[in-house]
This record gives sequence, structure tokens and C-alpha cells, in this order.
Amino acid sequence: MSEKPIGDESVPRARGARSAARTIQLLEVARSFYIDEEPKVAIAKRLGISRFAVSRLLEQARSAGLVRIDIRPPADVDFTLSSALMHKAGLRRAIVLPATDPASELAILAAAAASYLVEAGASEDVVGLVAGRTTSRILDRIGELPGRSIVQLSGVSRATYFEHNPAEMIRAMAMRFRGQTFPIYAPLLLADAALVASLREQIGIADSIAQFEKLTRVLFSVGAWKPDGSGVFESLDETARAEAAEAGATAEILGHIFDADGRRICRSLSERCLTISYEDFIVVPDRVAVGGYARADAVLACVRAKAATTLVTDAKTAQFVLDSLP
Repeated sequence: MSEKPIGDESVPRARGARSAARTIQLLEVARSFYIDEEPKVAIAKRLGISRFAVSRLLEQARSAGLVRIDIRPPADVDFTLSSALMHKAGLRRAIVLPATDPASELAILAAAAASYLVEAGASEDVVGLVAGRTTSRILDRIGELPGRSIVQLSGVSRATYFEHNPAEMIRAMAMRFRGQTFPIYAPLLLADAALVASLREQIGIADSIAQFEKLTRVLFSVGAWKPDGSGVFESLDETARAEAAEAGATAEILGHIFDADGRRICRSLSERCLTISYEDFIVVPDRVAVGGYARADAVLACVRAKAATTLVTDAKTAQFVLDSLP
């Protein structure tokens, strides 16, 4: 017959009292489990008690202060802000890094996003990316990811042409992922919605668009409605930029425009963008947004829109978002 834990309910004792034998038993079980990493089943068998009794003893050891578990985050992450942001913003994950100088911000955020992409992914992943500056920095920090398919989510903005050769960007994606690659060799912003509809039916582009419903993860930079902040912004003339700003444009996500409250606006402008539809985008299981303090207002709009499930940002931006949310 299995013996009961020492000091079980069948043994009368004064309220709050704990015998020396009971203390020793609590410490023995705690050491075996936390220090020696002995499974609960093995502890139970050795002590002649049930596995549920072991769990109860471990809980009592913690409650009595005999066991203290400390979580000590390293200096390169801000766990407190990450946790607060997940709970308040309704994010599945928040990766918050210490605040840094503006010149280093993009490189640090890209490195964290690259690490997440490597660690969270699986060989059957279908990953959506955009050929742009942030993606370029991310790819620089990724080795091979065999077997993963890569889908280009939108055409190439004028801003990208200034700094990157889109064909080289897409080739780099293919080399890293070593799986199928579905490119979109076309501009992001076109003259009208009819031209977008025509291009979407072209061989090659249509094949890529057909992959949108298979996406398991998308990674995107949060665009801000200001110079050097958004591919769509850079592709427009001054009049169109001002009209969108007057309408409240704050953030741009894959060609879709949002105001400060996270509402989609300027939809006629989005219809001129060769990009993933918002309906296809919003159902992707993991939507990874990257954005720092230079685009803090846009990051807040992205959070309010519930456009991201995972956010990679810095402590200053995270605090700004937390302070701005109700």
C-alpha cells in the first residue's frame, strides 16, 4: 500500500503548523524535481506516493516559500514590456528589444525578426515577404532554410528601386529558403485598378497570387505615411500624398492604408496596388510586423487594426503603444 505524504490531512496538527518531517519531505521532492530534474512519475515511485501527491507537494513547497522560481531576462530583451504588450494589445507574441539610436534601429529589429523566422518556422511553411529594405536586412541575417516556400506579397515600389535591385532581392530569397519561390516581377503601384486586375491574371503573377491562400506566415515592415516611410507614399506624386494625408493616412501595410485609429481608408488607392488582398492577408495564421520608434504612430495604428499577431519592436515604441491604448 502506498504511504501518504507526511503530514497528510489524516494527521491532526495545529493550524499553520508543519512538522520537521513534512518540511524535509517538501524539500526532498522539490530538490528532486527542480534541481535533479527527476520526473514526477519517478519521484512518486521512489517515495511510494502518487504522481498527484508529488504535484501537491511541489505546490505546497512553492506556497510555503521553500521554493522560489526567478525569471531573469537577459539584457537584450525587455520581457516586462513584451508581456504587457501581448496582454494589452491582444498580440500572440511581442518581441521587444531595448531602445537604441535611430541609426541602429533597423539592423537590430531585422536581426530579431530573422531569428524569429528561423526559430518559429517549419519545413512546410509558406512564407510571404516583400522585396524591400527591411527584408534585405533580414535575409542578410538568415542562413539556409531548406524546404520552405517563399511568396512575394506585392509588386516592387519605387522606393525599393532606389536602393535595391528587386530581381536580386527575389533571387536572394530563393537562395535562402531552398524551396519553391513565387515572385511578382511588376510595380506595386499602377495607374488604375483595371491594370492591376489585368496583371493579376498574367502567367507567373497569377501563379504567385494563387499561393496567397496557402500562406502560413507573412513578415512585413510597418510603413509610415511620410518620406522614406512607405513604398506607396514614395510612389505617389505630391498631390496624391497630400490627399491621403488629409484623409488621415498614418500607416501603410502591404499597400493598404490605415488612419491613426486603425481603420482602413483610401481604398481606391489600395485598389491600384498589385498586392495581397486584405482579406487574404488578415487570415494568415502568423502576421509578423516589424517597426521601430521612427514609425511609432504607424505601429500603433497597426496594433489598433489587429493587423499583426506578432510584433517586433523596441522598448520606446512598445511603451508609446502601451500608453496610447485604453
